[in-house]
Amino acid sequence: MQYINGDTLKIKPSCSICISRQIVDAINEITDDDEKKFELIKSTMQKITDVYGSQAVPAWMGTHVHRHIKEISNSDDPYKQLKMNANKYAKQYLTKTIIDEVNEGDDLKRLQSKAKLAIAGNVIDFGPYGTKDNMEQKVEQTLEGILDIDYSKDLLNDLKGKLKEKAKAKAKNNGEKLKIIYICDNAGEIVFDKPFIEELMNYAEVIVSVKGKPILNDATMEDAIEAGITDITKVITSGTDVIGTRFEESSEEFRQEFKSADIVISKGMGNYESLTEYELTKDENSSSKPIYYIFKVKCEPIAEYNNSYVGANAFLKSTIYYNF
Repeated sequence: MQYINGDTLKIKPSCSICISRQIVDAINEITDDDEKKFELIKSTMQKITDVYGSQAVPAWMGTHVHRHIKEISNSDDPYKQLKMNANKYAKQYLTKTIIDEVNEGDDLKRLQSKAKLAIAGNVIDFGPYGTKDNMEQKVEQTLEGILDIDYSKDLLNDLKGKLKEKAKAKAKNNGEKLKIIYICDNAGEIVFDKPFIEELMNYAEVIVSVKGKPILNDATMEDAIEAGITDITKVITSGTDVIGTRFEESSEEFRQEFKSADIVISKGMGNYESLTEYELTKDENSSSKPIYYIFKVKCEPIAEYNNSYVGANAFLKSTIYYNF
């Protein structure tokens, strides 16, 4: 992982465009009355004034926005219908033909194909830059494309190599095996995650994490059930509605599953924006583990941060540190 100016990913002035658009889009879901829209947009802008600035984390900034929107909409899940539509669309799109295609080839090809499928699911997003427009076309382009940033071989080596040996040693001692925590992103997208999760399960126990409460269009337990994830493996929640991941607000169950995992798989830009905050927190008490970020690059600040471009299919590897 390379860092711009040796820092983690913080908000940029251009992020204001995305924040403003998200606010307007969310308010449009609440009311059709223009005067009411002005009132609600103004109150939301005022709410984030104190936390907006050069040291703000984009995902956590979005949390302030969408928590306020839940309050003013008198709904704990203002995006519920959009999430239902996303799940329905994803299940209809994910045909047997597509499943058969991603099941072809050797171990590496299957891992790469199913990772691309998971990234294609990341296009189903009502957050950055209006990706709800031309969604089907963008999904198809992702599936037909390549992994522009590709650390899939590293993951396969981790699964088959030294971490596999570690798992064998653990199994000999107490029956445990290699363990992955898979941190989900959005509704709809979680349907596309399933084949990738199933591929990972050929090598390890996979614990899937979703949001503990609704926020934006992030996947919750309801979406995990709808996607059939609960039919194949254990699903836990973060215990919170933070966009991305924030250890300080996460449940004890999440922290313990994270701590006991050998590998972390992080889906989506929100988790990327937030979990990279913990990559430069190393001290003498820190523990660490490999983390893989899998997502579609949707904006210029993210593209600049990882030296890619908007639209890139990212399969990144880094190391995450934690103290719990």
